[in-house]
Amino acid sequence: QVDVDLKKMIQKLPDDQKEVLIMRHFCDMSFKDIAEITEVSINTALGRMRYALSNLRKMIEGTDLTLQMGYL
Repeated sequence: QVDVDLKKMIQKLPDDQKEVLIMRHFCDMSFKDIAEITEVSINTALGRMRYALSNLRKMIEGTDLTLQMGYL
């Protein structure tokens, strides 16, 4: 159930944030590789990841979904 809820939340993220989050956590790519593929700077890729995690945390706060800190 947690995976289903988390996937729904990820789908609600803006496309640029969702893309970086998926590449990093599900494809295990480096930020250097993500930056090259998405044609942005490493700092931009890092910023998108930071916003993605922040947005997910905000979504999670309003639910009974609990995650281990290392998961995100």
